[in-house]
Amino acid sequence: GARVEYDFSNDTGTVSSFVTSTFSFESTTPSSLEKLKSYLEIIPEDKVEQFNIEGAANHLTIVHNPLVISAITLSNEISQKVGIEAEVLSDGNEGKVWEFPEANGKEVLKEKQSRWMRPTVIFSGFFWIISMLSLIGGNWEYLKYVGLISVAFGLPPIAIKACRTLRRFQFDANCLMMFATLGAVALQEFNEAAAIAFLFSLSEWLEFRATNRARKALSAIVDLRPEQANLIHPQTKKMIVVPATAVPVGAMVCVRCGDKIPCDGIVVEGSAVVDESSLTGESRPVQKHLNDEVSGGTVNAGNSQIMVQTTRSSEDSAVSRLIRLVEEAQANRSDTEKLVDSFARVYTPVIVFAALCMCTIPWGWGREIGRQWTEMGLVLVVIACPCSLIISTPVAYVAGLAATAQNGILIKGGAHLEALGNIGKVYFDKTGTLTEGQFKLLHLEIVGQAYSRKQILEYLALMEERASHPLAQALVDGAKAEGVAIPKSFWVKDHTFLPGEGISGVVNGLQVFAGNERLFTRLGHYESLPSPEKKMVSGWESTGGTIGFMSIGDHGIVCLYCVADAIRPESKQVLDEFHSMGIEVSMLTGDKRDAACVIGKQVGLNDEHIKSELLPDEKLAIVSEAQVEPSNQSRCFLNNIFSKRKLVLMCGDGVNDAPSLAAADVSVAMGAGAALAMETADVTLMDSNLTKLSYSIKMGKRVIRKIIQNVIFSLVIKFLVLGFALADRASLWAAIASDVGAMILVTLNGMSLLPLKSSQGRNAGGAETPNEGGETASEGGVPAMIVSSV
Repeated sequence: GARVEYDFSNDTGTVSSFVTSTFSFESTTPSSLEKLKSYLEIIPEDKVEQFNIEGAANHLTIVHNPLVISAITLSNEISQKVGIEAEVLSDGNEGKVWEFPEANGKEVLKEKQSRWMRPTVIFSGFFWIISMLSLIGGNWEYLKYVGLISVAFGLPPIAIKACRTLRRFQFDANCLMMFATLGAVALQEFNEAAAIAFLFSLSEWLEFRATNRARKALSAIVDLRPEQANLIHPQTKKMIVVPATAVPVGAMVCVRCGDKIPCDGIVVEGSAVVDESSLTGESRPVQKHLNDEVSGGTVNAGNSQIMVQTTRSSEDSAVSRLIRLVEEAQANRSDTEKLVDSFARVYTPVIVFAALCMCTIPWGWGREIGRQWTEMGLVLVVIACPCSLIISTPVAYVAGLAATAQNGILIKGGAHLEALGNIGKVYFDKTGTLTEGQFKLLHLEIVGQAYSRKQILEYLALMEERASHPLAQALVDGAKAEGVAIPKSFWVKDHTFLPGEGISGVVNGLQVFAGNERLFTRLGHYESLPSPEKKMVSGWESTGGTIGFMSIGDHGIVCLYCVADAIRPESKQVLDEFHSMGIEVSMLTGDKRDAACVIGKQVGLNDEHIKSELLPDEKLAIVSEAQVEPSNQSRCFLNNIFSKRKLVLMCGDGVNDAPSLAAADVSVAMGAGAALAMETADVTLMDSNLTKLSYSIKMGKRVIRKIIQNVIFSLVIKFLVLGFALADRASLWAAIASDVGAMILVTLNGMSLLPLKSSQGRNAGGAETPNEGGETASEGGVPAMIVSSV
């Protein structure tokens, strides 16, 4: 029956760090109040949760996180950036009582199953072997009664599980084995009854041993979640040990050598080497310095402690999101698995009914005939056991999912892993997918005399610091590199993301646009750009740079800039592999044609497979048109064998890619990309390494082959033994031996996809390469799904 190992509802929730502070301000104009509102609205929610402005009473209430932004800081920033003198009336942090629960030190209890066989199984086998000596005949014949002792040891566990199943008005393998054992005892075939009881019990233990590595991977998922944290108390500044779930956003935690980082955060003191293999599958630790981001669940593997300021709660950390996605994957069963289970549900009752007829009706023709047909009926009951057939598919899925997870590849279930094996077309986004997404500002040219270079950079930095596109950070960094800071008098409202074009906003009452040529063509500004500047744009595009413009108020385009992005070192190798596998590859980008072709040709694409100047809905249309059949059609292995249809894969990283990711048969997101892309995707490459996409597709093909091998082998064995049974040439012990043997063989065949513990080699990209036997080299990493046990 079911047993509660750990109730996570007992976990302590995150301690709220938000307080309410009040401010007063001098009488001011409605426009200044609107400016104050705009300023408070753009403050991130982890700093300011809500606010209320009472203009008539000159009163302001702010709910804020004092660990991140204090009341005094808010007062100063309002005065400096909005121009309203705000005085703190009450600081919510002064009266706040920080009550943190104590860590109880209790670990999640896990069931420890012995590696060794149960004593009852050993005794059952011992007495069965003795009973088999009765076949010698003569004075040894009485030893057949020892088989009853073997049954007494081996049958009770089977009977208990069978009774539980029968109470639900269902049949399973335990029911069939119980019926066969009792039938053999009734016919006084005690050694054969012992064979059924022992060999079936033995098969369960062998199955457990064969799948033990995958089960260990499942149980290890709890170990990824940090249990406690060394919190620096916000008021006393003393270090206290609290549950990781109680750490608030903005708190300071001390991560000592060997400790798990409790939450996502930023290093504010010290430096250390961090082991991120639990999330990315990469065995090489990563050096973390001041202001570097760290993820919850990773381990400080260095020789010094670090201080981390948390940016997310434990429940929202990277490892918690990973656990939720893995749980979702466990519930996602493929069409092949459902088909096999459906077949077994029909096949088993039919065989049982036939066996029942064989065990009863022939007795009307006499005792000898009845006994002969009853023996054949019992053999048929054993043959009806669908163990090897049912386990043939999930065992391959669990091994494939475990192998990919250990490489930092999260696949949301066997259905998507199987679909990866049938990919015929792959569409890549350019920025952040085929390229690294790390832009640098190469050129900035001023248009006209309305604004100086410094003023242009101020506007650009203000607009882009709130944008999520990778090139936005390059513009902000470019402004900082020239010593330009955003003026405190600048404020922006109505900051809006324009899909496939850029961004817009109102800065100090002036409408500002920043984006690509498509945006400014739509606005009617690009046509008025002087010819020298247009020639300059063409020259930049020929080098593969991404071109952008900015307009301010009624001045039209006031600047043009060029940012460049480096191609991922593995991109060309991966695309070459896809071409050698017969997979058609195309690139989809919103960039201009010249810039897109420069990047495309460097990764081995011809002009036909470079799609440029695309809006998100145009990307969606291309992906949808490539699907010759609806994406929700059954993808079971029968279709994979007899249909030539190839599936469509889309790989991207940004918000722009979310619609096309959702439309593709298989969607792949880069782990460093936008959260929306990861939520939409079927597959996530945790460390954004494209070699792991190639590895996933190869693993999908291997999984399909293993499933086909297992199913065909299981059915051939079943029908072969059935033929011998109908010809009266199969005994009960031979039938159970063939059934157990088939189950063990399909299990081992599927589990051969798992990584070899002794192997350590990785390829240059970090992903492991499966050998001819389906084995890969690695251990550790993200846990895999559970395999259904028969």
